[in-house]
Amino acid sequence: MSERKDFFDVTVDFEDLGKHAFSSDTTLRWAAAIELGQIGTEEAISLLWSLTTDSDENVRDAAKVGLNQSDQILVGKVLANKWTVEPTVEDHGSDTLMSKHIAWKVRPLDPPTPENEWIVDAAVLNIIQTEGPITSTRLMKLYGRAVYPNTPQKLPRSRIANAVKRLEKRHLIGRADDMTKSELEMWTLYAIGRPAVVIREQGQRLLGEIPSSEVRTCISEVMGDRFEDSSQDDRFAILLSTYAIKPKDYHIIGALLENEWVGLLK
Repeated sequence: MSERKDFFDVTVDFEDLGKHAFSSDTTLRWAAAIELGQIGTEEAISLLWSLTTDSDENVRDAAKVGLNQSDQILVGKVLANKWTVEPTVEDHGSDTLMSKHIAWKVRPLDPPTPENEWIVDAAVLNIIQTEGPITSTRLMKLYGRAVYPNTPQKLPRSRIANAVKRLEKRHLIGRADDMTKSELEMWTLYAIGRPAVVIREQGQRLLGEIPSSEVRTCISEVMGDRFEDSSQDDRFAILLSTYAIKPKDYHIIGALLENEWVGLLK
């Protein structure tokens, strides 16, 4: 693991990224692919292309995400039509309201420390790129499972909050909620350049892990012109129907409407 010693720095130059892209350490290659996806130059695209055939599935996935978010004209120029960029979200057709929720694949990661802030940033960015818009609660749960599989709650919330702030400063992610909210658990995060709200199936998310902005937009889309003149009871009925919520789970919805989803039906 000595190869990692000088890698975890918030600012990593391209020469270092090139070395790490061909490291024997899969975590280094994975993190390099995530960072290369933010550069967008011909050299970065070329390296990303080489990583799409990596032996590690997580590295391949990160490289494909990087290529998908790069300038497609430049990608075509570099790859000369040798590879067709795959969509990151499944196309369900224009007549389908909800798209598929793509879940982040949990992979083993070292616990976050002051010495490995770069890998924390890379992992947080990768999770947001894959699942965003994503609630911070789900973000922390996924990262917690990666570093502490048996006790994910051990993850220090301050490490995630600091990573989010660094990524915001780099203009790589944004918040889709009320920016005045100081509690990390109330944040909804998305990748800059992508929609701040996306209507998706519940997928692997718990109900409380679905951003309130997504739920409200979904209800509005389902109701159409009736939304503005509808009552809270009408909206509540649509909420129950849309997410196929059973009576035994009504208490969960009640708690959410008092906390994470407060004001949702107003």
